[in-house]
Amino acid sequence: MAVDINGNIRKISQTLLDLLGLREEDALGKCFMDIVPDGKLLEVLKRGHIDEADTLSINGRDTVVTRIPIKKNQQVVGAFIYSLFFDISKAEYLIKEYQKNKPKFNRILDQVIGSPNMGYIVIDKEMKVTHVNQTYLDILGRSLEETIGRPIMEVSPYSKLPRVIETGLPDKVDVWAVNGNNMIVNRLPIMQNNEVIGAIGHTLVLDISVPKFLVNKLQETNLEFNVIFQGLIESPYAAYTIVDKDGYITVMNNTYLDIIKKRRSEVIGKHILDIMPHSKLLETLKSGRMDTADVWPIVEGRDIIVNRLPIKENGEIIGAIEHSLVLDISGAKILLKKLQETERELNLYKDEVRAMYHAKWTFDDLKGSSHEFITIKAMAKQFSQTSSTLLITGESGTGKELFAQAIHNASNRKNGPFIRINCAALPENLLESELFGYEEGAFTGAKKGGKPGKFELAKGGTIFLDEIGDMPMTMQTKLLSVLQERVVERLGGTTPLPINVRVIAATNRKLEEMVDNHEFREDLYYRLNVVQLRIPPLRRRMEDLPVLVEELMARINNKLETHIDKISDPAMDLLRKYHWPGNVRELENLLERAINLAHIRDADCIDPADFPSLLDNKIDLMPGEELSTPLNLTETVEDLEKHMIIKALEKAGQNKTKAAQYLGIHSSALYRKLNKYGLG
Repeated sequence: MAVDINGNIRKISQTLLDLLGLREEDALGKCFMDIVPDGKLLEVLKRGHIDEADTLSINGRDTVVTRIPIKKNQQVVGAFIYSLFFDISKAEYLIKEYQKNKPKFNRILDQVIGSPNMGYIVIDKEMKVTHVNQTYLDILGRSLEETIGRPIMEVSPYSKLPRVIETGLPDKVDVWAVNGNNMIVNRLPIMQNNEVIGAIGHTLVLDISVPKFLVNKLQETNLEFNVIFQGLIESPYAAYTIVDKDGYITVMNNTYLDIIKKRRSEVIGKHILDIMPHSKLLETLKSGRMDTADVWPIVEGRDIIVNRLPIKENGEIIGAIEHSLVLDISGAKILLKKLQETERELNLYKDEVRAMYHAKWTFDDLKGSSHEFITIKAMAKQFSQTSSTLLITGESGTGKELFAQAIHNASNRKNGPFIRINCAALPENLLESELFGYEEGAFTGAKKGGKPGKFELAKGGTIFLDEIGDMPMTMQTKLLSVLQERVVERLGGTTPLPINVRVIAATNRKLEEMVDNHEFREDLYYRLNVVQLRIPPLRRRMEDLPVLVEELMARINNKLETHIDKISDPAMDLLRKYHWPGNVRELENLLERAINLAHIRDADCIDPADFPSLLDNKIDLMPGEELSTPLNLTETVEDLEKHMIIKALEKAGQNKTKAAQYLGIHSSALYRKLNKYGLG
């Protein structure tokens, strides 16, 4: 699956569509978090690094995935995620067919199933071992007699299978290290009539001698068994080839054959350099080192991401295997062209889209040295180390969401999604489906397959409920139930879904008064107010003003590509005397307007004239304060207006119609001002 920088899906494989039960048109153009929620893909989009050999649950199936950024001119413009699904049902079918129709292969197939790389153990609901194979016995260091019928905790004291019995849920895929070998471990419940009757633990030992074992088995038999092996490894998206210690090809799957336009009879037994002159498998044979995530132009118009691994026996290299993910470069070129065509639009919206599922701000970004701010920041850091529900209060514009993001990024949930929803921005019926999701057919226009809600999408992360004080009463009741039971039920659904999220809520309203006025549920208030963080208004931390101005000006200059990096003392004095009802958000807006005005008049410093809204007679000064610098309002405003008209005319090549457009006024108004200032 390929996504652009917005997280919208641009390409998706049929294998993944089949697994999700979707059509291509249901997925293309949609945000991947709505289709395949994956917080770590967001990290790849943000940081531009490769994320290899991780596990991801897709529609109830655990798979090993690799996430790769797509870059243009060293800038991340998208990302690609791929996985290799091991279809065990297909393997079992092939094995059964060959066991039934070709008895002479029974011994070989039993050896494959009993490979030293695959182990399993089964327990019943009484936690006693009922089945185990030799590989698992070797892992445990026990005999069959010492294992069968014994309690699992006696056989394997650290086993997690009892938890599977207790919960009835599959356990997450783990990676163990035993006797120098890494193993992928999967644990599943065994169900009968919706009751747990046992559990199975399955291991895959990631010993690099696995390909060697398979190669030996192929060499022991004829071409018919090769069909079995080919059936197990065929994939339209993955190409494989195996060579022996001298570089001669022993195995190659159909995908690889299709790429190089050869028949199997033309390659098996041939030297790899005779077939692929630029192959690096000989380097792998020589060095004995793994070579991962190498992008290699195998044929014109197609690139592949290649992993090469040596095959060893008793410490000696006896061969090498190459596993490749095939990428269609023509599709990538189309994607890049579309990205180039919409680059301006992406720049406008990428921050907003990223903010939907990603926390950008950290505690290092929250600037201030006042005692009150330092105290509240220290409290927030402490709260980040708990999983309790948090209520953030404070006036509008004080930075409540910034604190919520910083808390998320400092917590043990930082690798999970941060999902924000404004409880005041959506009507009640839409808010319910956004929060809790809906099933297919729940209402007219419901998406095929349904849609997960924000609580589901925030799995393993944080959900930020902004403007919680404006949530309708009926929704408050449903939210209370979710917080108490830690489960959600989709609209139109009947199955409770467990949630694993931290809830942070925020409001600029006084919830205590709302409770007294019966406008907010008292029980919900106490459920939300486990710990509270009250952000101080800007007027109570005016000593932070200089550092805030410096930080905001740097950010605004970067956004506007301007270089107004100074502010005069009279202008700063004007800011100090203001009451700041809109807090830091209002400060940022005023500074952006001032930088634009200073840029128009070719200045490198903000002056009082760049704050016209603070200079009119409605200025809201702090109580008892007066401006220390006398200002002639009329002269200052007229001088600024005259200068802006002159600059607009110069920019428009003296074309008055264009100059009026630059100034945002009607042409007739411009002519009146030209006469007023003698510029006509």
